[in-house]
Amino acid sequence: HVLIGKTYNKSTKELLPATAVTLQGPDNQLIAQQSTGKDGAFIFSIDPEQTYKVLGRKENFTPDSVSVSTIGITKSDTLEVALYLDPTMKKGMTFRLENILYDFDKSNIRKDAAIILDKLVKIMEEYPTLKIELSSHTDSRGSDSYNMALSDRRAKSAVEYLVTRGIARERMVASGYGESKLLNRCSNGVSCSIQEHQLNRRTEVTVLED
Repeated sequence: HVLIGKTYNKSTKELLPATAVTLQGPDNQLIAQQSTGKDGAFIFSIDPEQTYKVLGRKENFTPDSVSVSTIGITKSDTLEVALYLDPTMKKGMTFRLENILYDFDKSNIRKDAAIILDKLVKIMEEYPTLKIELSSHTDSRGSDSYNMALSDRRAKSAVEYLVTRGIARERMVASGYGESKLLNRCSNGVSCSIQEHQLNRRTEVTVLED
């Protein structure tokens, strides 16, 4: 028997090239693997009287899988399947850039933060129509107005870094929210640990257009 299939972007219904497709047998045993071409197509040779799972994976997409059985199929048939992978970058989605740390009271991009921002650069390159809001948040220490200004500078410095890496400025909006969107109880006058304050010092990305 021959198993043929195609991979699709679940959101746009367009063919999805460069998708890693694996053919698995019982107990998820790996039998074969290949990457789809520009046409999103793949083909496997499969045995009679067997049950298989076909799994498609691609970075920044949710995997999809289908089960295929040749049990009871007597003639040499061609079986067809379709995999629909859901993009993880959708309008309205917000995700946190882990470990974007700034030196106290400063807004320059540190070397360790640049490594994280480079991952965002790759996402922006992989999704050329993506437009994002890049927002910076502080903890509650310091005055509200000062924190608002500091977070604004930090968000803008992150955007400026992405511009130096070749990402068009018009695809990004820099927003500083200061201490207006705390994730925990650590507001003005509340005694909190260093770790609790750190949770509020964060950089987030929200998808404006996918």
